[in-house]
Amino acid sequence: MPDGESAPIVLVAAREELLNKLRNALADTVGLLHAETHRDAITLLERLRSEIGLAIVELEHPDGWDLIEELTRTPKSLKVIATTSADPAPVLGEIMDLGIDALVPETMAPEEWRKTVQAVLRHNELPE
Repeated sequence: MPDGESAPIVLVAAREELLNKLRNALADTVGLLHAETHRDAITLLERLRSEIGLAIVELEHPDGWDLIEELTRTPKSLKVIATTSADPAPVLGEIMDLGIDALVPETMAPEEWRKTVQAVLRHNELPE
């Protein structure tokens, strides 16, 4: 990251295990805020909306689907990556219809996490 440029802030609504994986994968590229609950996520967004560029929401996280619905309501101003530890095929259409920017497996390699997060933050298509 160039000197003088601040790291984008990413809100993570997920279990500690995924948060730690993201900390390792995204070190020195973004700042992470952890929301343990739906209410925590909304409170952080209300306080820091102009500074948060992306939310990563674990579908299995308590109220994960509800949080995604709230984050993707019109007008949508926040990029959202949904992540799941289960096979995403059964929910792919439904979750994409909510307006998320990406649906990814939690088990992605650190380099893939970096590429995906950077692509979504830049509004580009996801890497192949």
